[in-house]
Amino acid sequence: MPYSSKKYRDDAKAVAMKSVAIIMHVLVSCMGIGALSACQCNGPIASESAVAAQQFEFSRLVMGAPCRIVFYARSEESANESARAVFERLARIEEALSDWMPASETRQLPSLAGVKATVGPDLAAAISASLAYARMTDGAFDPTVGALTKGWRAARRDGRIPDATELQTLRARCGWQQVQFDEATHTYAARVPGLELDFGGIGQGIGADAALAVLRERGVVSALIDLSGDIAVSDAPPGRTGWNIDLDDPWHTKLELANAAVTTSGDRFQHMDVATSGSKTTRRSHIIDPTTGEPLTTRVEVVVVARTGVEADALATALSVMGPERGRALLAKLQTTSARWHYETEGDPVVTSEGWPTPALATHATPGIATF
Repeated sequence: MPYSSKKYRDDAKAVAMKSVAIIMHVLVSCMGIGALSACQCNGPIASESAVAAQQFEFSRLVMGAPCRIVFYARSEESANESARAVFERLARIEEALSDWMPASETRQLPSLAGVKATVGPDLAAAISASLAYARMTDGAFDPTVGALTKGWRAARRDGRIPDATELQTLRARCGWQQVQFDEATHTYAARVPGLELDFGGIGQGIGADAALAVLRERGVVSALIDLSGDIAVSDAPPGRTGWNIDLDDPWHTKLELANAAVTTSGDRFQHMDVATSGSKTTRRSHIIDPTTGEPLTTRVEVVVVARTGVEADALATALSVMGPERGRALLAKLQTTSARWHYETEGDPVVTSEGWPTPALATHATPGIATF
């Protein structure tokens, strides 16, 4: 069964958790998979896949968007317990990172410059990872655009565009270099007043990786996590070489993944249309260019395939800002990550990084690729 990689946000009521079991008569190597499981646990716990090949699926709203988890377990009772543990873990991450929840740990960070706060492990890990990707991408990925995000969110709600003075004020409250963070003590402080963190470009990748980690700890070695299009998978389903992922593109591209992740980022589902002159409108993406403080107006969809959800998520945002020339130079240094840019123009130009779609196992229905 294919799974679709596409980004969207849904504020509807939570979907009730459900499970579906499909019995599959497949021979599985207990020794090989059991060894993988034992590495993740304190004791010699047998792999879920080695005990029985039953597929279970659960869904719920997480981080304001649909979350779907699919994995193989030995029984419905065991699957329910594992799913509950996953959703509890994701809830803790949301409580730490959310910029929507007033009581989240991120929202409680001090707003005055120089005031220090000790943060919990989830927020500390998110800050550390975000700053690492900010350095890697020369600021194309920036976790400190919270003030700009909220400003443009309000403008979108009011059907207007922030003026130059408002943008200048908001930009003064941003900048990843303005963050002071001590990884050893988990101590955070901002160098400028009013700086706000926004993990919208990395939080779902963090959640997907954490969900897989919970399942591994419980002996589940074959799983797929789909957090609103941020998809991360562990070992392939029993009897197969990988998970089949649909990219939801004009060519019906399918990727086969194992122990990897894929994220699609673009303005198709999250954008604002602004009237310019006459009857013309300009589409503005939900992705903000930290250099200008304005949303992207280039109609581009970026797909990133990587080893982890956090890398795929962060780089999908960054590469949307960087574009192919800078992005390909960056990815040339990352041997296990690749990307594809699709520009929505009359010619439908497509640009890929070298080695696309590494680390996917296979790809099908690939479009004609333009050289850059």
